[in-house]
Amino acid sequence: MSSDNVRVGIFVATMTGLAEMCGEEVEDALTSAGFHCERLLMDGLGTDAFDEFGLIVIVTSTYGHGEIPDNGQALFAAVEAGVDLSGKTYAIFALGDRTYADTFCAAGDRWDAVLTSCGATRIVDIERQDASSGTLAEDVAGEWAAGWVGQIARGG
Repeated sequence: MSSDNVRVGIFVATMTGLAEMCGEEVEDALTSAGFHCERLLMDGLGTDAFDEFGLIVIVTSTYGHGEIPDNGQALFAAVEAGVDLSGKTYAIFALGDRTYADTFCAAGDRWDAVLTSCGATRIVDIERQDASSGTLAEDVAGEWAAGWVGQIARGG
């Protein structure tokens, strides 16, 4: 996968804005590696929002009892209802809090399951950011993206 011909869509589901800050850091890392990126809040998006992107990056927090943030629920439901994402690749940056062990980063896990079931291929392990770890989520997000983007830009 070369940075020359792959458009990256960074899709953000957030309740407080922290996932959006993380999405900005992911965008900075991918843009620095030469990828053409577009960062979108999930509000009001349908599955056609994925059409123009070869690489989909989901940045999502988890709230409540393992729920996807309000602004991402409609898009998630639309994907869950069925869409062909074969030929697409994806990566997930999930935010959570390990003190809620039963639902830690559950929204990211739910996105992973639904994207896989629709034929997309995950290119890197899900990054699970722990709010109680003492690290800044936005710093971790940028480092995470920078860590794998070089590999895909070089083709593996």
